[in-house]
Amino acid sequence: MLPSPGPGLRARLRAEMRFRAEFKFALLAVLGVIGWTLLAWQLGWHTDHFEHAQQGKKFVAAVFAITIWLAVRHRRDQQQGGRLEFGEGFQTGMMVGAIAAFLSGFFLTFYSRVLNPGWLQRAWEWQKAGLIAAGAKEQELGRHEAIANVSQTLIFQLLLEPIRTLIMGMILATAVAAVLRRTPPEAEPESSPGPPSHP
Repeated sequence: MLPSPGPGLRARLRAEMRFRAEFKFALLAVLGVIGWTLLAWQLGWHTDHFEHAQQGKKFVAAVFAITIWLAVRHRRDQQQGGRLEFGEGFQTGMMVGAIAAFLSGFFLTFYSRVLNPGWLQRAWEWQKAGLIAAGAKEQELGRHEAIANVSQTLIFQLLLEPIRTLIMGMILATAVAAVLRRTPPEAEPESSPGPPSHP
């Protein structure tokens, strides 16, 4: 008969299983971002109809919220017997958000530079036309143009944009962990039987 694993090994196995689950849900979020981006490209939202592309950030936020929710709930219900401290839920949510943010950043960089190069510049030109039509001043146009130029740099796409997405994930992880936390009820102390009563 094989000896049962010690507590240290069991803890390490649980951590590895949890990491695999967190990576799975993060990958699900990345696939959602990839699917949305390619769909928007095929529908012409990144070539002609840029007004629809504005919904992309809302969709990404929704995908991150759903996958973080699923990951935290999975840890609570499938790995910890229905118990979850706030810190544990936040840790899982942050792990999912961090992995998904940087993997999505790599894909979006590849998309913007290889699959659909120049689409960010075209999006800026569409935005600029709208600003001019709305009567924007030269100073305001310059500010928006500077932001557009920075968003097309490699360091922004690979580092700064993922960090911005990570901050969004941190906010979502905080909210989800607060909602899904479930601590076991405190055990009531057993009352010792009193002395037998005499008639």
